[in-house]
Amino acid sequence: MRRTVEQFSRIFVVVFVMLLVMSCSAVSEQLDRSKLPGRQVRISAIPMGSYGGGYEFRLGMGLGYLHKAGAEGADIACLPENFASRKPEVIPGRTTNAVAELAKKYNMYVICPMREIAGDKEYNTAVLIDRKGNIAGKYRKAFPAPTETVHPGPKDVPVFDTDFGRIAILTCFDILFPEVWHQCAEKDAELVFWPSAYGGGIRLGAYAMLHHYYVVGVGHGTFTDIDGQPVKNVRKLDKKHYIATLDLDRTMLYYDFNFSKTKKLLEDYKGQVIKEWTSEASALWLLKSTAPGVRVKDLCKKYKIIPYREFERDCRQRINDARKKGTRGPTHSGQWND
Repeated sequence: MRRTVEQFSRIFVVVFVMLLVMSCSAVSEQLDRSKLPGRQVRISAIPMGSYGGGYEFRLGMGLGYLHKAGAEGADIACLPENFASRKPEVIPGRTTNAVAELAKKYNMYVICPMREIAGDKEYNTAVLIDRKGNIAGKYRKAFPAPTETVHPGPKDVPVFDTDFGRIAILTCFDILFPEVWHQCAEKDAELVFWPSAYGGGIRLGAYAMLHHYYVVGVGHGTFTDIDGQPVKNVRKLDKKHYIATLDLDRTMLYYDFNFSKTKKLLEDYKGQVIKEWTSEASALWLLKSTAPGVRVKDLCKKYKIIPYREFERDCRQRINDARKKGTRGPTHSGQWND
């Protein structure tokens, strides 16, 4: 009976993958960032769930969705937490090898969450595989849920430099611990992936707004903008697959110390850079490039404009130094002069 079930599962997986591959007959080209405004990246979130079915079934399902992501021209695809199994394996191993083959085939990064066995320890790990099919790095879940029988990973959260920008990965129960999300901002992550077994809810928006990075939740396939709001124009390929294009160059600025310099930038690059969003109550602007080859972050350096996250970090450091020395303000830097 068990053999019959396993055989049925294999047949189902083969049929499922064939159907997905057949639906990929029209292959989309990847983005040519040199011909687009800002710094755009196409992202595939695959919330196929973390439960139900055996290893062969779930691995086959995940690979099927990766075929679809690749055919859609994704730059990076993210699978959910423990997508294939909760049985630990070494890295590299069968699961990462299978995923790496498709990463190389479609020239895309893939985040592959799985259980890892490393010596006498076991971790809930998310592996980053690059466009060539090589392991670029991994994140071991810092805060496992109370019911998880794994070791906690290091509290020092890594970030990963890709060819489109800097990313970080946090996993499921990490959502309850603001310090790891703060670390992502301190290390200049522009995009945080959150593979999970559930949706996450309003916390993801709070972290995105607080730290001004995008958050991709791969529990329910949610894309959160740097202002904490849902990303518009997310395409739902099916109930377990979403894709969106994000511009990692969009930049949040604080009014103070930037007003005159930002006004000058907008005058000089009229029609090429716009003020996309303004919040007078928060004293914030959001700038966006509208011209190919023009990047707001590069222009901020040229005009000595301080992005909000950098401003916040510099303020914290200077005030803490003043506190330690017992001195008083002003603590601002000369570079802030507007």
